[in-house]
Amino acid sequence: MTYNAIIFDFNGTLLWDMDLHKEVWRDLVRRKAGTDFTEDEWIHGFVGRTNDEIWPRVLGRTLSPQESEELSEEKEVAYRDLLTAQPDRVRLVDGAQELFELCLSHNIAIAIATAAGQTNKEFYVETFDLHRWFDPHHIVYDDGTLPGKPHPALFSTAMKRLQAVPARSIVIEDGILGIQAARAAGAGKVYGMASTDDEVRKLSTVRLERILRSFYEVTLDDFE
Repeated sequence: MTYNAIIFDFNGTLLWDMDLHKEVWRDLVRRKAGTDFTEDEWIHGFVGRTNDEIWPRVLGRTLSPQESEELSEEKEVAYRDLLTAQPDRVRLVDGAQELFELCLSHNIAIAIATAAGQTNKEFYVETFDLHRWFDPHHIVYDDGTLPGKPHPALFSTAMKRLQAVPARSIVIEDGILGIQAARAAGAGKVYGMASTDDEVRKLSTVRLERILRSFYEVTLDDFE
């Protein structure tokens, strides 16, 4: 096959939850900074960036590592509470598990590259039994050593751990910064994942090989 590796973003791609992140961030920004953010600021200033990158922008100052960690975990606890209060939403996007199985059965390497922090990563692993499909080393997350998107580090690290050639790798992303990061990492194909018609319109403004509405749309033909 021409393409023998696929790397997934998580939030907004494997799990449709970006509206929940947005709701929690909006509440915190209003309470902590007394301000709000526009849709453009959300797309380019939040989605795909790490919490350590977001908080100084929100508060307009440098934070100590402890303060950043405390604020970040406050945000993530609120997000996880909001998600788990809606059990019908605690599910991977349609076709995700089937695609994982398809890839593994055809020796197509799979990885996750997410700006989520450690506590969220651990929550996702436990909640969705991710180690059933993903080697722990192949779940790349914000461990404090990698910059967020649009820097290519998360995707480049995933490719290196898979021993994958970037040009023979597919990345699936929902965020504009994530798409930029995938391109910068040299991905051979970049697919957009859209949960709504508005997301389709947003993704239509950037170069993508495909826009998906579920993972059932990805078949072996995509890897040829």
